[in-house]
Amino acid sequence: MLKPETIPGVAAAENGLVMLDGPVGLAIAMTPEAAAETGRRLIAAAEIAATQVAAQATDELPLD
Repeated sequence: MLKPETIPGVAAAENGLVMLDGPVGLAIAMTPEAAAETGRRLIAAAEIAATQVAAQATDELPLD
């Protein structure tokens, strides 16, 4: 399993594209539409992961 990153990436708008820079040289360019959908999906996944972490503290994993 990969070690999870604890430092968030940095997003910027440049020339009509969204640039995402992350740790260890991660860099990606997205259209505004792709970036917006990626953002929504990241937030949804983060909310699920947070409930899983909370449930692990009580030994109860919720379903997706």
